[in-house]
Amino acid sequence: MKTKTLFLLSILGVILATGAILTQGCPRIVTEGKELTSSPVTGPLRHLPAATTGRVWEVYVQSGSQVKRGQVLAKLLVPLHTVGQQQAEKELRQAKKQYDQLLSAVPNQVSAQALEQARQQLVAAQQKAASAPKQVTFVFIQAPANGVVARVPAPAGTYVSDSSTVISLGSASISSFEVADN
Repeated sequence: MKTKTLFLLSILGVILATGAILTQGCPRIVTEGKELTSSPVTGPLRHLPAATTGRVWEVYVQSGSQVKRGQVLAKLLVPLHTVGQQQAEKELRQAKKQYDQLLSAVPNQVSAQALEQARQQLVAAQQKAASAPKQVTFVFIQAPANGVVARVPAPAGTYVSDSSTVISLGSASISSFEVADN
C-alpha cells in the first residue's frame, strides 16, 4: 500500500513539474496597462472543420486568442450551386452519356450524322454549363464553446475541402488567466 501511495505521489510531482515548465512560455496579452498571462491550452483539442469546400476568406483569431461561445472565428467563401447550374450540369451528363453510347455502338449501326449531332449537343451542353452564372456565399465558423485557439492550420487564402480543420480550440478556464500590473 505504501509503495502504491509513493508511486502515485511521484507521478503527481512529475505532472506538477511539467505544468510549471509548460507555463513559462505562455502567450502574453496586454490590455489597458494590465498583462494577462494565460496557461497553456488544456484538455483535448477540438478541431473545427470546414462544413463545405471553399476558400478561407478571413481569419479573425490567432493562436493563443481566448474566444467565447458563438464568436465568429473565420469566414469561408463557398460556391453556390444554383438551379440553372444544376440543370446545365444534368444536360451535360445526359449529352455525354448519349454520345458515349453512340461511340461504343457497333460502327455499322450508327450513322455519321447521328454521331455528329450527338457531338454537337455535347459541345452545346458543355458551353451552357461553362457559361451558367456562378454565385458564391460566405459561411462563418463559430466557436462552439469558450476556449483558447490552439492553432490555425488554414490561414486566409487557403483552399479547404469539407471536413478540413480550419481552427483548433482547446479549453482554458477563466481562472487560468492571471493579471499582472505593468
